[in-house]
Amino acid sequence: MFYLRQDNRLTRKNPQTAYNAVSHNMCSVLQGGSGHISARILLLALITVVLLSSTFLYSRLSSRITTDPGFKHMAFPGGPGGPGGAGSSTYLTPQDLWKQYNLPGANGGAGQLVAVVIDGGVPSIESDLAAYSRRFGLPQCTVASGCLTIKYQGGHPIAPGSDEAEGTLDIETIHAVAPKAKLLLYNVQQSSAGLATGPSEIIKTPGLKAINMSYDFGSNNVQQYQALYANNPNHVALFASSGDNGHGAIAYPAIYPGVIAVGGTVLNGGVETAWSGAGGGLTSYPEPAYQKTFGIPQANGQRGVPDVAAVAGTHMTIYLRGQWNGMVGTSVATPIWSGIAALVNKPITPDLLYTVAKQHPDAFRDITSGTNGSCGFLCTAHPGYDYITGLGTPQNFVKDVNAIP
Repeated sequence: MFYLRQDNRLTRKNPQTAYNAVSHNMCSVLQGGSGHISARILLLALITVVLLSSTFLYSRLSSRITTDPGFKHMAFPGGPGGPGGAGSSTYLTPQDLWKQYNLPGANGGAGQLVAVVIDGGVPSIESDLAAYSRRFGLPQCTVASGCLTIKYQGGHPIAPGSDEAEGTLDIETIHAVAPKAKLLLYNVQQSSAGLATGPSEIIKTPGLKAINMSYDFGSNNVQQYQALYANNPNHVALFASSGDNGHGAIAYPAIYPGVIAVGGTVLNGGVETAWSGAGGGLTSYPEPAYQKTFGIPQANGQRGVPDVAAVAGTHMTIYLRGQWNGMVGTSVATPIWSGIAALVNKPITPDLLYTVAKQHPDAFRDITSGTNGSCGFLCTAHPGYDYITGLGTPQNFVKDVNAIP
């Protein structure tokens, strides 16, 4: 997820610098034997030089970003990875998502359309998606075949944004979840207003099942934008990242009633726990009827965030401009749910989510451990709805929804 140029790369635990790539290879060499002392000394010296230089460069990048407030991307890279890359064994693949969330696999999503709203152009998206699909045995999705459509706010091409990885992550993750679904990439202007109004400009696209919004457009003029998300006659699923800064730091438009806010988990050996970075908590908006009817705990008449969750704190593999990378953030969780919208035979609305959770408890995996702050109940995962993972992550959601008459 992202905010206007205050990118969450600032909080990444494994900054993608030359040091990380070099140090991985260096460690392999240094563990290789006892007969290369001079080579080891040379390599250790090189590590020191690279570390110092990369730390300097990264601190300059961080300084530049923090002085430019605004909307924020809810994803950040964790270093080189992916198939064959450093640390790739821990990076999630499409097949991992199919297994974890009981998804149909390579044939899922046929005949459905899912959209991604992103600020700035993503010029390499078609070639990157092609490479990603080849690596994981997914159907190709191209402009020529009509599977991938790229449109621009205002009708004219838009220059690349400062974080092309966000749009690439969204598109590739949706393709991973629903490989046969059609994709609409809607590039908007690099501004809070561009992101806030973008979804309303495509929401009436015929056949559209979901719009993915992995961003926070800030808190200016938020009241005037709320009506744009309520004007949804075709019941398009509006999935938005809840945020990457823990309790209380909830993102717009996820905060709006009617928008489905997506929180995050960490996945380890098939077991999910609440991700410490996931945004959540109570908002200033009135509690919507679907939450009141369900009975979310300690709401006190206020809207609770998030509504649902998926993996966010474990790296998801993406392919960007010729390199494999791992990304974390609620921007991973959000396109997982956007892809799931293409796998079910009904529109995913907030009402549907809470009704299914009540009538089919096995539809969601209840996340019962983990925290995103130190405020007690509202910052702690527990049985039932909680303010980090909402109703939980998909378990038998696709099967249960498709079985409803």
